[in-house]
Amino acid sequence: MRSREFQDTALPFSAKSEGFRLRDLLPAAVLLACGLVALSVASIWSEATDDKFVVVAPPGWSLGRTIALVRSGDGRLVRTGNFANVVFAFSSDPHFAARLRAGGAWLVESAPLAPGCSASKDTES
Repeated sequence: MRSREFQDTALPFSAKSEGFRLRDLLPAAVLLACGLVALSVASIWSEATDDKFVVVAPPGWSLGRTIALVRSGDGRLVRTGNFANVVFAFSSDPHFAARLRAGGAWLVESAPLAPGCSASKDTES
């Protein structure tokens, strides 16, 4: 009997009494917010130019459709991304980003050609 009493007192709480609470997500939400702020600051202070853009089209768009969107906005393709719906484009037109957003692009932002976001040109033999 005594060992059973010892085991019962060793448990700090019962699983039935503790439920999920929204505050349990607070640490993850704080980390997410910090990460988004850091990305925003890095984006603002990067060496981005006003004529190079990263274009993110909706998921499921083919590369051809994404390139057609860039060309319809009077832009030129610079590089493709790792996904078919992500490309880097060039346009000196100040209304380029607005036209692409109106055409269906989710994101059109000035950006440098970051090596982590673009497809590699290296080929393996």
